[in-house]
Amino acid sequence: MGVDGDNGPYSSQTAANTHAPWVEGGTPLDVDLAGLRDYAKHMADQQRDLMSRTTHLSHLFKMPGEAYNGEVLGEAAYLRSQLQANASELSAYLNNLGQTLFNIGSAAQTIADIYGSGDATGAADLADVLFAFGDKSVPRPDGLPPYLGQTYQEALLANAAKTAPPPETSAEWQKPEQTSTSPYQTTLTSKGPNGLVRETVTTNVPGSGVSIVTTTIYDSKGKVVNTTTSRTTTTYDYATNSQVQTVESGNSTTRTTTQYGKDGSIVNSESASTTSTNGHETPTGRRVVTVDPQTGERVETTYVVRDGKEVVSDRVVIGRATKGETGYEEPIANKYDPMSPTNG
Repeated sequence: MGVDGDNGPYSSQTAANTHAPWVEGGTPLDVDLAGLRDYAKHMADQQRDLMSRTTHLSHLFKMPGEAYNGEVLGEAAYLRSQLQANASELSAYLNNLGQTLFNIGSAAQTIADIYGSGDATGAADLADVLFAFGDKSVPRPDGLPPYLGQTYQEALLANAAKTAPPPETSAEWQKPEQTSTSPYQTTLTSKGPNGLVRETVTTNVPGSGVSIVTTTIYDSKGKVVNTTTSRTTTTYDYATNSQVQTVESGNSTTRTTTQYGKDGSIVNSESASTTSTNGHETPTGRRVVTVDPQTGERVETTYVVRDGKEVVSDRVVIGRATKGETGYEEPIANKYDPMSPTNG
């Protein structure tokens, strides 16, 4: 195939290979509108299911940092960075896969819309299919309603100012800068895409065990885009050596009870989440952490409520943590060195 199109050294071979008259005049493509709409819905459902399952990838980002925390050997730091880089690549791939499912479903829905006002059994032209996939070189189909026809990218550009800000855990937010306005209040400020700025103010009420976190997102002009507030109340029961933490945000409440052993390690923990509507609380999920006292193995199980039934949505098993050093260990030779301060 020629590298310069028709002017390349293999232009005649290229023309011969791309001229395929046997594919012309075949059976027209019949459009089953109901089938295409169902197919588009299934693609959208698959995208939503894929995106919901990607939340389980949070372990791939979190666990390498927890396994190789603090000052570690260079090899361990390299392994940590590689594992987190691999998790980022997998996350990016799944995001692109989800967008592909959405695009295919949108194209199917567009074809159905093109022929929605005509004969459902009529034949579709190949140009209509190309248009459905965003090819601007083909004319707009006559049967497509005038309010339809934007590509996904065009819709993003048109609604950039109206697009919801990225999640708090998104890599689009830069590393936050911390400032302290008082001994009881700190502010984290982080810059995001399109000139967004996220400001998180944490206020600890002295002597009450109450912490209030207010997160405000501003657009590039300083206008408030979104504001959320959560209230955390923490109490401790010395009789059972357990801590109870209650987080209230909007109409959602999460209550976590954590019991500690004599050495300060977690024995077990359970979080229960509910939503409140018109004064009625409805369970939405639960997270249970259990630790085997013999093996030190920790099991983290997450439950969600679907159709009124509690089902397992995630389960992680973590082995006993290896013993590490939290400080600098004095060289063994020091106790034999007469000039060492410890022998002085």
